[in-house]
Amino acid sequence: MKRTRLFFSVLALLTGVGSAWALNAQPAADQIYHDWIDWNGQTILYSATQTQAQGFCSPSIDVCLRAKDNVLIYTSGYLPW
Repeated sequence: MKRTRLFFSVLALLTGVGSAWALNAQPAADQIYHDWIDWNGQTILYSATQTQAQGFCSPSIDVCLRAKDNVLIYTSGYLPW
């Protein structure tokens, strides 16, 4: 009984540490090239990083451009035109 309880305790510890490590890993989205679209679905930029796309947006808290292949990657601001 004690070995079983110890086994599951160690297993829970390893699962918790592994989950914390996986959640804190930062994806390298700044170094990946995407095509960027606006809210109308028009492609604004081809093959640009997130940092390069952010340079086209004026400062604001709104979403400016979204990556065409992953809508969870976006820039903030608004297009000046």
